[in-house]
Amino acid sequence: MITTETALETGNVAIRLVVILILMIVSIVVIRLGLKILAWPRVRKTKTELDDRILNLFESFLTIAIILLGLQAIIRLFRSYFGTYASFTDDVFFLFYWALGVYFIFRIISIVSNWYLSKIPLHERGEIDKRVIYSVRNLLMLVVSILALLILLDHFEITGSALTAMLAALGIGGIIIGFAAQETISNIITGIVLLIDRPFKIGDRIRIEELDTWGDVLELGWRSTRILTRDNRLVVIPNSIIGADMITNYSIPEKEFRVETHVIVSYGPDIEYVRKLIVDAMKNEDWIMQDKPVQALLLEFTESGVKFRARCWIEDYVETRLSEDKLNTAIYKTLISKNIAMPSSDIVVYFADPEGNRIMPQSK
Repeated sequence: MITTETALETGNVAIRLVVILILMIVSIVVIRLGLKILAWPRVRKTKTELDDRILNLFESFLTIAIILLGLQAIIRLFRSYFGTYASFTDDVFFLFYWALGVYFIFRIISIVSNWYLSKIPLHERGEIDKRVIYSVRNLLMLVVSILALLILLDHFEITGSALTAMLAALGIGGIIIGFAAQETISNIITGIVLLIDRPFKIGDRIRIEELDTWGDVLELGWRSTRILTRDNRLVVIPNSIIGADMITNYSIPEKEFRVETHVIVSYGPDIEYVRKLIVDAMKNEDWIMQDKPVQALLLEFTESGVKFRARCWIEDYVETRLSEDKLNTAIYKTLISKNIAMPSSDIVVYFADPEGNRIMPQSK
């Protein structure tokens, strides 16, 4: 026979159940409408798909979390019927929340890594880029997995002396390995940063200022970068050195390069006349880019004459040295043909005459 107390209790449970279901539905509707009104219009204005994917994932995460919270609240209404298994249900829901959180973080890492890889142009995307991005992604996932495992063990109070000793041993071992491979780790980390930041790529001509080394990049490795110099020497440079030094990239934004040389003319001739001769000498050369500035700048007045800086542009930096030779030759021939004196020094060498012990000066 059903008593009044039992009926009231059943009715109370039924009302709570209805309220929980209504709150679940209302929460889901409010969240989706809020995102649709506030977030989605702004996201659609962006040119990338990253915001769309993250917002979709966030919406799904909130929906599942609300459903789990509602189910847990419903099960707690019937907690008295579970007896000793009541705490077990809480542990089961903790596992659901734990798995949902880990999955959400993993998806965020995966979405961001795939988005970054898609931003690299196809003609510049190499196998090394994929390896680096995927390695960083897997490393982040490993760190998240370790932290998640520690949270799981702590919840279930699996923190005995054996686990503590194992974690301490891993920590000490990590410190020892870190000190032993400090330089290698530094090179690898810097290599990853270089590949992500991309200050240069394979085929670029770069100059490492402090080492006074420059050449074409042949390979970007985890530990080092290989450069082929102009005299066909292979230079292997640790990435940590490249990361700490100033790098000049001659290939960005274009391969066009400005060549310049200094010309000293004796005092006397008209400045504008000499300037025109130098500029005309450069413009008569077909290897010079005529659509770029061709200039002869008066740089300074020296003890021996007027110093000009002649400069022009060439299409490819590879021909730098050869272009400098052509430039100097063209200017020299033009000035000599117009009888423009260039300063020279007289060097007097004295020879001793063995017979008369006389000193005879001789110009050289």
